[in-house]
Amino acid sequence: MVTNLQQYFHYQDQDVKILYVEEEKFTRDKLLCVLKRRFANVYAATDGVDGYDLYQRYHPELIICALKMNQWSGLEMIKKIRALNDKVQVIVTTNYKDQEYLLQTFANHVNHYILKPIDLNQLYQSIQKSVYQIHLEQAFSKQKKLTRALLDFQDNLIFIIENDEIIEFNQAFSNFTGICKDQTLLHKSLSSFFVDDANCFSPINKSRWFEELKESRKISVNIHWKDIGGRKMIFTLRCESIPGSNQYIVICKDITNIEDESRKNRQLVLMDSLTNSVNSLEINAILEVELRRAERLNQPFSMILMDIDFFKDVNERYGQQAGDKVLSTISIIVQQRIRETDIFARRGGEEFILLTPGTDGNGAQELAESIGTIIEEFHFQNIRKITCSFGISEFSNGKAKDELILEANQALTQSKDNGRNCVTIYNKAS
Repeated sequence: MVTNLQQYFHYQDQDVKILYVEEEKFTRDKLLCVLKRRFANVYAATDGVDGYDLYQRYHPELIICALKMNQWSGLEMIKKIRALNDKVQVIVTTNYKDQEYLLQTFANHVNHYILKPIDLNQLYQSIQKSVYQIHLEQAFSKQKKLTRALLDFQDNLIFIIENDEIIEFNQAFSNFTGICKDQTLLHKSLSSFFVDDANCFSPINKSRWFEELKESRKISVNIHWKDIGGRKMIFTLRCESIPGSNQYIVICKDITNIEDESRKNRQLVLMDSLTNSVNSLEINAILEVELRRAERLNQPFSMILMDIDFFKDVNERYGQQAGDKVLSTISIIVQQRIRETDIFARRGGEEFILLTPGTDGNGAQELAESIGTIIEEFHFQNIRKITCSFGISEFSNGKAKDELILEANQALTQSKDNGRNCVTIYNKAS
């Protein structure tokens, strides 16, 4: 056990700044004399008002404060300092034993409480524990600054999630999201950065993206995000748990340029070269994304199947080259008529599929009828009149992709049975 204050302080660092508040001059001078022999920065105050001024000026890490029975300025000082710094160490000495008074000190998170007359060993041990805690905080702060510097050196977006909160992130993440440093936020706040993309991880519920990622048990996925300025980028997101904690580190590497080149190459494969529309391989993935979007946003969505009437006769009578011209011309007509948000694809042969996000069955019927009229009135060179038949199915929550396609097929079959050159909306009762 330490028996001499000087002996104890001989082994301590002198970089700890101390604020000592004591009204009694004799007691103050006596302890100050000892403290200043081993600590380079000791500041003395006679009351809480003076003590608070000194704290604001010098920012000491340890406060030793003597509280008087009828003097509450010391407690007020501690309360104000705690509002500025919850890490500062506070040792209180007092001869007041009232329970309410003790509760007041505890409420202000006093680290050590010593009753007068002071037991020196107890005071020495309290100072020792406080200094040790200060050194731990300083070491932790240095480590945190080093970690932050290393993180900020990275071009990758890096952030750490604990429970539901993002507790740490680097400068690259801050630049991308516009979120300020040292700001704690919920991971669900990243939901607004997601861009729906059939080729990337696209959560059903964007506010639960992290939970869905963990449930998928995938360590790495591609994500499509847009930054605070609206610029769209593609990242490879890698997520790993930090051993010995409930934290996860997430690293997002920018692969936008690589992915753009890959998509250009993929587009050559997935686009129908004759009609310059999406082919059947790509439309299935797009349909899956659009259905999830419609369900998540509770918006209408419809599918239109379109078939060129008696197209086999066109090929047989006018030749395949003429038939190809009809296909490409009809594709141009449709793509000029639809919105930018609609998706037009060649399903195979003379059949096409049209996806209409945000459009209900009645709206899809009007669109199909207008397309049919334009095609019927169009004058194809050296070819008789061309008409088309249409089948429409309307999405409702819980309806599967295959079910939607089956309904559209049944509606298209009904249009053909009704003499072709017409539009039919699927009706379960019919």
